[in-house]
Amino acid sequence: LIIIVLTSKYRIIKTYEKYLKVGNKANLSGKQIAFISKQNLELDDLEFALTDVKLGDAYSPKYKTLILSEDVCNSASLSSMAIVCHELGHAVQHKKQTPLFVMNQLTSKITRFTNKFIIPLLVIGLFLFLLKYPNDSVGKILMIVSGALFGLHVINLLILIPLEYDASRRALKYIKEYNLVSPSEYRKSKKLLRTAAQTYIAGLLDSLFVFNKKRKKK
Repeated sequence: LIIIVLTSKYRIIKTYEKYLKVGNKANLSGKQIAFISKQNLELDDLEFALTDVKLGDAYSPKYKTLILSEDVCNSASLSSMAIVCHELGHAVQHKKQTPLFVMNQLTSKITRFTNKFIIPLLVIGLFLFLLKYPNDSVGKILMIVSGALFGLHVINLLILIPLEYDASRRALKYIKEYNLVSPSEYRKSKKLLRTAAQTYIAGLLDSLFVFNKKRKKK
């Protein structure tokens, strides 16, 4: 699992850096694409923010804000276009309240609270079970509850995969509809977003380690 996670992250960084050096037909920077798309997609309440985190681009549903990394914001590259349009895909999902988006928001809110209890319940349950205090049942019940909460955590991560694929699909459709790239650039954009999709699956595997650090949604 560690090998899959690390190699997937390496591939997306390598592909991102490769296409960061390739221009786009429209010669638009990530910032320009974001502002133009705000009007095209009628995202009137969309705000913008800048981060110095590499590949820290994200859409924040809470603040209705598109967060762009400095390279993506300022370069007129293929990577910038693909990444910005992908995050705009999430903004459109939010605006249209698509079933996947609504479900993900609900499960994310629940798991942010319940994930805190997975490890404590497991440890306490196992301890009580081994001591048979006050009997076998209490320890078993706590471990079963811990397993159920972990199952909910996995379900939330599974919902995230089709949600991300849908955002990439919307990005490619938008790029094509507004003729922002040439046919060859479109194929490269598709490759970039496909490679990024592999990191969503790797992210699922990564997050299955409940001892892992808290993750930010992107």
